[in-house]
Amino acid sequence: MVPNLKTSGILLSKHDVLCALEIIHASTTCATEDAFRQMVLSLRALIPFEYAACLMGRKSGTADVTTFDAINISYPAEWSMQYVAQQYHLVDPVFKVNFTTFPLQYWGNTYKQCPPPKQFLREAEDVGLRRGYSIGQRNLDLSEGSLLSFGGLDVRKELRTEMILHYVTPHLHQAFIRLLRRKNDRRPAALSEREQEILSWAKEGKSTWEISVIMGISQNTVKFHMKNIFIKLNANSRSHAVAIALDNKLIEF
Repeated sequence: MVPNLKTSGILLSKHDVLCALEIIHASTTCATEDAFRQMVLSLRALIPFEYAACLMGRKSGTADVTTFDAINISYPAEWSMQYVAQQYHLVDPVFKVNFTTFPLQYWGNTYKQCPPPKQFLREAEDVGLRRGYSIGQRNLDLSEGSLLSFGGLDVRKELRTEMILHYVTPHLHQAFIRLLRRKNDRRPAALSEREQEILSWAKEGKSTWEISVIMGISQNTVKFHMKNIFIKLNANSRSHAVAIALDNKLIEF
């Protein structure tokens, strides 16, 4: 189910909701690297991070990431160069876990479960990268996925931060994809009117059952159309499909 910001008042304030929606809306028109940086930095109104970076990795089948593109939003330059030079992606547990299952990770939890080399951890902490969150989004065929990281001494583990990151990540991912598109990339296949209607209701946070009642069709029919939507858009979740559809103006914001 796509999270419905409008009904999350228990955990998110009106200010949180409005800021998140502004970022999501900005993601649909973001067309330059500078605009992307400013959009990511605007998350500071919601999350007290100092450092942010975005990476798009590509895999071949079930193999490890073979190539990747990155946009350094505000990470220390010396750490970014060291990370690449020392090939720390090979020992960084956050990187490995992300490109395996693409979960939301609080660094401290991941480091406890999969302790990194002491040198890696020491060098990261020396530049202020002690606490943080990372989250990724993959496409349906597993060939490509993102890693978005937000770090800083004031980044604490809390449910509010995790909700916000879950809401905005698919849209940041899609804006990032747009910046990295190659000339021969094609737009997603067009959606049928029924698929557009179903996805529009999904955007509003409606469940499969609710959509079936609203549209007067069976839940199996809704599931059938959602499966086709995922295939057409190369999406792996409803929120991802909504982000792609909004980005390509297949549904209304």
